[in-house]
Amino acid sequence: MIRNPLLVPDLRELIQAGEAAALREFFAESHPARVAEMIQDLDLAEGNAILEVLDPRVRAEVVSYLDFDRQIELVEKTAPADAAALLHLMSHDDRANLVKHLDEDHADEILRRLAHAEREDIRRLASYEPGTAGAVMTTDYATLSPHLTVREALDQLRQEAPDRETIDYSYVVDINRKLIGLVPLKKLILARPTARIEDIMRREIITARVDEDQESVVRKIAKFDLVAIPVVDPSDMLVGIVTHDDAFDILRREQTEDILAFGGVSSDPEADDEPYWQGRVTSSVRRRIKWLLMLFLAENFTYPALRHFKWVEHDWPMLTLFLPLLLGTGGNAGSQTVGTIIRGLALGEITRRHFFRVLAREWFVGFMLGAILGVVAFCYAWLYRGQSPAVSAVIGLTILGICMWANLIGALVPMIAHRLGWDPAVVSAPAISTLVDATGIVLYYSIAILLLMKFHMQ
Repeated sequence: MIRNPLLVPDLRELIQAGEAAALREFFAESHPARVAEMIQDLDLAEGNAILEVLDPRVRAEVVSYLDFDRQIELVEKTAPADAAALLHLMSHDDRANLVKHLDEDHADEILRRLAHAEREDIRRLASYEPGTAGAVMTTDYATLSPHLTVREALDQLRQEAPDRETIDYSYVVDINRKLIGLVPLKKLILARPTARIEDIMRREIITARVDEDQESVVRKIAKFDLVAIPVVDPSDMLVGIVTHDDAFDILRREQTEDILAFGGVSSDPEADDEPYWQGRVTSSVRRRIKWLLMLFLAENFTYPALRHFKWVEHDWPMLTLFLPLLLGTGGNAGSQTVGTIIRGLALGEITRRHFFRVLAREWFVGFMLGAILGVVAFCYAWLYRGQSPAVSAVIGLTILGICMWANLIGALVPMIAHRLGWDPAVVSAPAISTLVDATGIVLYYSIAILLLMKFHMQ
């Protein structure tokens, strides 16, 4: 799907005419992300023609904004020496992630042409466990010695700034690279030139452990409003930083994974970020079919319940008319609760010690919702659908019971999953709806038997 249909024909004309100067001028004031978007609309050869006219540093930044599959295709079809020159200018975390997904032989050819320090940096970053702070951090940060003066520190930063991803924070380390403080750039600018870094640095630092879960790292960045968070190893040595833009990418991926799981779609880390129109139909089918098959089989639990109460339908056939209303209400109430609980778990607002408090709270919320909807359902069945007060009471009481039960199940299941170390989002709303359907039928006909038989006997 072309995102820039008006510009693509003009770009192709300039490329075919070999107008390198015109292309360079065309992209001179464009943001790298915008350039990458236009390159995505072109084929590989045309995109490479644009990249070749860009300044090497800009080219590296543009490549980092391309779709990941396009990055891999670009590097794999580039000569190893040219690919090494490109990786040299890319941000440390982006290039490590890229190399990790390249063909092993081609990756070795490229790495051989990089400096030893860069090779080791890429291999170290690529070796961290996926989903941890180490796997998403960059080693491209600014450090200062505590004994420098402010003037000396600023001079050092001026020299290092072009090669650093961010200098908003400078991290103060001792001779063993142990993190002992940090200095915001604003504080450096405002401080006396003769002041020493150790006198103005902030000693209380929010850090992340290298093996810490990436979601926990994102929460820290959001909670403390950080531009970046330093990552340390078990001995408190500074090994990298996670920047706010990387945190945003992590958050987007995690939300995508949770939304897909919540909807009953199997998560695939390689495909979750894939644009809708670029995804293959077979891939969509493969990711969805597992849950649909499971839910299809789970729905069979409703059949025995319906068959068991078939005699009730024979005596009071009007009850069948309200079955979709009752089960739909229960499924929706359960889905709402699941979404609320998963959000609370993800944000750390709900912890293990809140288990029984959450159950009690959601049960009471279900009672309040059920009481309101139960009254509405009673009036609807009696006044609008012309049912007897006894049948209307069955509908109202069932709504009350289903809401309480659905809220309880909707809170219980994701919290148990979380306690067992599973992803609560995988316990999706469709699964809750299926469970509530089967139990809702039993509850509905049980109330009907107790109430209607009592009225019938009288």
